[in-house]
Amino acid sequence: MEIVWKSLEILNWVVIVISTICFGFQLIMILFFWLKEKHFKESEDYGRCAVVICARNEEDVIEDAVSDLLQNQNYPKDRFDVYVVADNCTDSTAEKAAKAGAKVLVHNDPEPSHHRAAYAIQYGFEQIIASGEEYDFFIKFDADNHGCPDYIRQMNNAYREGVLIARPYEASTNGTQNTWTAVSATYYIRDSRIACNFRENLHLDSMLTGAGMMVASSVIKEIPGYWDSFSTSDDSEFTCNRLLEKKRVHYVADAIVYEDQPSTMKDTWNRLTRMGNGLHHVFWRRGWKLFGHFFVSGRWSNVDLFVQMLMVPFTLLAFFWFVPYYVFYALCHLINWVGVEWMAGFSGLDGVLITSSVSQAAFISLLVMAAVVIGSFLILYPLQTFLSMAMSKKKLGWKNYKGYKRAVLLSPLFMVFYGVAVLVGVITKPKWKAVKRNATKK
Repeated sequence: MEIVWKSLEILNWVVIVISTICFGFQLIMILFFWLKEKHFKESEDYGRCAVVICARNEEDVIEDAVSDLLQNQNYPKDRFDVYVVADNCTDSTAEKAAKAGAKVLVHNDPEPSHHRAAYAIQYGFEQIIASGEEYDFFIKFDADNHGCPDYIRQMNNAYREGVLIARPYEASTNGTQNTWTAVSATYYIRDSRIACNFRENLHLDSMLTGAGMMVASSVIKEIPGYWDSFSTSDDSEFTCNRLLEKKRVHYVADAIVYEDQPSTMKDTWNRLTRMGNGLHHVFWRRGWKLFGHFFVSGRWSNVDLFVQMLMVPFTLLAFFWFVPYYVFYALCHLINWVGVEWMAGFSGLDGVLITSSVSQAAFISLLVMAAVVIGSFLILYPLQTFLSMAMSKKKLGWKNYKGYKRAVLLSPLFMVFYGVAVLVGVITKPKWKAVKRNATKK
C-alpha cells in the first residue's frame, strides 16, 4: 500500500510542476504590468492594403462593418479595399456587403467539413491574388469587427518598420451590455494590455487571433495555396506555422479592434467549447514540434507559445487528476484521523493516536494548501483585470469604469466557466452554431 501512495505522490508532483509552469508565466507578466506600450513611427509611405472579411450568414452586421471601414478610416481611400468572402451563405450577406461598398467574393463549398473560416480565407486570398491586384499587406477582420479610425494607418506604420505579421489590441463594441459581455471584454483587454505588451517589450511573439490580424502579402504568397491552417483554431495554427518558419508575430498596441462579445451564457459557452477543441488539436499537431524547434532556433517564443497551448490539455489533466486525487487523499486521512481516535477512545489504546496525529496534520495541511491556492486564484485574476483596465482607461476613452466593475469581481468565476467550457470542448466535438449578434459602433 505504501508503494501505491508513493507512486501517487510522485505523479501528483509531476502534475503540480506542470501547473506551476503554466501559471508561473502569468505571475511573471503581472509583475511587468508597468511596461510602456511600444509605438511604431509614423509613416507617410502608405502601402496598399486589402481588408478581408469572411462572413457566413452575417446579414445583421456586415453592412455596418464594411461602411465603418470605408468611411471612417484615417487612411487614403485609394490605398485600401474591403473584400467580403460570403461563405456558404443562405441570407443576404453578399448583397448587403456589396451595397456597403465591399468587393464581394462568393464561396460555396458543398463539403460540410469545409464550412469554416479557414477555407473561406484561403479562397479569398486565391481570388484576390489571381485578380492581379497588388497589395502590400492584408488585414483579416471578422464580420462583427470595427477598427479604430487609425487602424490601417497603425498597421501600415508597423509594416513600414519591417513587421510582417501582427495582432492588434482587442477591445469590445458591447462590453457594458451585461455581465457576460463585461467579463468577456476584460478577458481580451487583459490579454492585450498585460500579456501581449509584455511579450512585445521582451521581443517575444504573440498569439494571433482572428480579429484584425495583419499579414504581409509576401508572407501569404510564400504559403502553398496561400493558407495552411485549417483547424477550427486556424489563427493559432497559423501562428505556430509561422514561428516554425522563424518569422516574428508582433503586437501593435495602437491598432485597436472592437468586436462583439457573446451576450448570453449559451453563446459564450459555444464560443469557448469550439475554441478549446481547436486549440487542443493544434497543441497535439504543432505544439510539441514547436517546443522541439526551440532547441534548433533558440527562440523562447516557441516555449512561450507551447506553454500557452499547454493550458488546454492541462485543463483536462487537472480535472481528471487533481479532483479524484485530492478527494481520495482527504477522505483517507479524514477517515484515518477520526476513525483511529474513536477506536483509541473506545479501546483505551492511546498508542494508536500517533497514527491519528499524522493523518490529522496531513488533512489540515491539505486544507491550508487549498485555501492558499483558491485565495491566490481569487486575487490573481481580479488584480490582472483591474490593472489592465486602469492602464487602458485613457486608451479606450473611458470616463469611468461603469459597467466593468462587476467584471473585476467576477473574473475568477469566469475563468472557472472558461476552464469547464474548454474541458467540454476537448472531450466532445462541438459544431459551429450561429451566434446572436449585438454589434454596434463603439
